[in-house]
Amino acid sequence: MNRQIGRSTRAWAVYAIIFVILAAFWSSSVAMAGGREWKGLVDSLPADGLWGEWVVAGRTFVADANTRFSNNREDFDVGVCVEVEYVGAEAPFVAKKIAKKRADDCGQGAPTPKQEAYGIIQQAPQRGLLGDWLIGNVAYRALPGAEFKQRYGPLVVGACAKVQYSGAEAPYRVHKLESKPLSDCGGNGTIPPVTPTPPAGQVVERYGRIDSFPESLIGDWVVAGIPYVATDATRFKQENGAFAVGVCVKLHALINTEPATLQKVETERDHKCNGDGNDDIIGRGELYGTVQSLPDGLLGEWNIAGITFLVDQSTKLEQKNGVFAVGVVVKVKFVIRSNGDFYAREIELKSHVRPNKGHAFGVIDSLPAERIGVWTIGGIDYQVTAATRLREKHGPFEVGARVRVKYVIDENGQRVATRIETTRSRGGVNNPAHLKAFGYVNQMPPEGLIGEWTINDTVYVAIPGSKFKEEKGLLGVGAYVAVEYHIVNGRNVIHELETKVPPGAGAQSQLGVIEAKQQLSAAAVTDDEVWRIGGVDYLITPATDIDEVESELEVGSTAWVNSYVETDGTIVATEVRGLTISTTIFLPTVNR
Repeated sequence: MNRQIGRSTRAWAVYAIIFVILAAFWSSSVAMAGGREWKGLVDSLPADGLWGEWVVAGRTFVADANTRFSNNREDFDVGVCVEVEYVGAEAPFVAKKIAKKRADDCGQGAPTPKQEAYGIIQQAPQRGLLGDWLIGNVAYRALPGAEFKQRYGPLVVGACAKVQYSGAEAPYRVHKLESKPLSDCGGNGTIPPVTPTPPAGQVVERYGRIDSFPESLIGDWVVAGIPYVATDATRFKQENGAFAVGVCVKLHALINTEPATLQKVETERDHKCNGDGNDDIIGRGELYGTVQSLPDGLLGEWNIAGITFLVDQSTKLEQKNGVFAVGVVVKVKFVIRSNGDFYAREIELKSHVRPNKGHAFGVIDSLPAERIGVWTIGGIDYQVTAATRLREKHGPFEVGARVRVKYVIDENGQRVATRIETTRSRGGVNNPAHLKAFGYVNQMPPEGLIGEWTINDTVYVAIPGSKFKEEKGLLGVGAYVAVEYHIVNGRNVIHELETKVPPGAGAQSQLGVIEAKQQLSAAAVTDDEVWRIGGVDYLITPATDIDEVESELEVGSTAWVNSYVETDGTIVATEVRGLTISTTIFLPTVNR
């Protein structure tokens, strides 16, 4: 009997111990379960998609392919209330589920609404449009998913912008950023005169090229074959260059007089006068420029060269030897619809274009005695290293000697010379006292074409008398240009700015032997030449990139040439590159 009682007591003791262990385990599990939940406002979230690092109410989590989400990407944002189920003993914790909750679940009441602000852009991202902005002395951050519109000019430093944003503190999250006229941000201090509003239907707005105009601007004008008269009350604007025969203008005119009376005349971008009589199409053109942003799936709004383009299923998209991405150079063929939208008919990737290169023609202002160091040529500094190829082809290197310099832009924005040679060429300038440079547009004026331009990290200034040519595409961010300038009080003042086809962007490429190099005439010694390469005659212009880094381009040398065909059939070389052929492969003959 006592033995049975002892056994029973021992059994109860064992049960009690098991119960205590299970209770402790259950209690621990409950505590762990409570520790796997966290609720709060989103401080930050991945820039692209949902996978990556999240910070919720100061605690860091990592979401991966195994994380479940209760909502789509667009439903999550900074300031949104969420609940996180997670595992892990220390940060960053692994998120098992992230669910959006009501704002009052986080004790915040209604979520922070999106707000709007206007301001002058003081700082912009160096590459593309995503990144940190300073607008009206307020810091903003644009992440993937932000919208950009550049209908009133490029989003560059100095431009007026309207920003839609959210967040509790700076940098605020950008939802939409669009350029606006400078007048929306207080204007430039010029107050236009107030003119009476004429009766509806009596004023027309037209685009056309100037046929003739009076020197004083007051008097008889002919635009697109139609006569007009300008009076003392007519307003004139020359923000896109000076008035000249053939220049595109936009005008407002009273048509109840004979001839019609001009209320306002302003110079316009060249493509605005390229309509074809179609009421739905008011202009057309093409450009070479840098992609600043593009939509997922490629259909939607693209921002290229400071312009917003619409792309749909009918747009022809070509991406050979690469893929569309922010920072690449593309060629766009477009039309302007009657509502002012730019519609892209074709976008073509130009994978051979290297926007960090350029060349220039000028005179040596200064050079170091040992030649290695900083050279000043045409008022611009170049870094000469032991790797720079120096060739005294037409006289010695000395102050006042005319040279051609090829260079690359390094990561610090410095021009590093790859080759300098003395030359007789002036680069095709209109005035012998002027200088010529070829490079890519980094920055342009926020409104119109008058103002500061940054071309290959060097600042040039366009004044009302500067000339602009857009025959080879629009002037925009990423455009390859020829800039003719002169130096006034230390400033590089633009005489003429002209777009060119970028080196490597032509439609044809060929490998061949240089058979002849011929100057067109004695009078053209400083300008164009014709080179015969592989049995084809190519026009070599000052804009052509002559690349002799690998091999000298002499008669008998092998060269790679990229080119395009002018309307008159002339084949123009954009780039000629010297090559060294080290291996010859003999292929078997095939009899047919």
